[in-house]
Amino acid sequence: MILILVDPLASPELLIYNLSDGNYYLPSLKSPDIVEEELRILGFNAIIIEKLEDLEKLANCKVLVEFTFGIEDAIKIRDVAIKNNLIVYLVVLKDYYDEKTINVLKYVCNGIILVEAERMGERFVYKFAIPKMIGGQSLSSYVRFKTERSVLEIDTSRDIV
Repeated sequence: MILILVDPLASPELLIYNLSDGNYYLPSLKSPDIVEEELRILGFNAIIIEKLEDLEKLANCKVLVEFTFGIEDAIKIRDVAIKNNLIVYLVVLKDYYDEKTINVLKYVCNGIILVEAERMGERFVYKFAIPKMIGGQSLSSYVRFKTERSVLEIDTSRDIV
C-alpha cells in the first residue's frame, strides 16, 4: 500500500489518473461522474468502484483510493491488499488530516509519494519525492515535473551530466 500525499495546487490529477489508468478507482471526494468525465477528458480509463467493501472482490490488480476514512479503514485496506495481492494507492489531500493521523498512515503504508506545489515568483513549480519505498528504490530529493493535458513530464535536467 502506497500513500500519496498531494497538494491540490500541484495538479495531481494527471499523476493520480495515470496510476489508475486501466485499473480501479474509488472516489470519495469527487463524485464518480466527475471522475469519469475528468478521466475521459484527459484520455485515461479506469473502472470506478463505489465503496470500500468492493476491494475485497478484487485480486491481482491496482486500486487507487481517494482516502477520507479512518486509520482502522487504512489497516483493513492494507490487510485486504496483502490477502488479495493488490497494489493500493491511498491518495490523501495535504492538510486533510492532523499530523498524528498522517504519521500513522505513513507508518502503515509500504511507500510514500509526496506531490507538492511551490510558488516561485509568478508561477508554481510542481515536484514530487518518494521518501519511503519498502522493497523498492526511494527518491529522497524532490524532482520537478510539468503537466500538460494528458502528459506528465519529469524534469531530469539536474541528473544529466
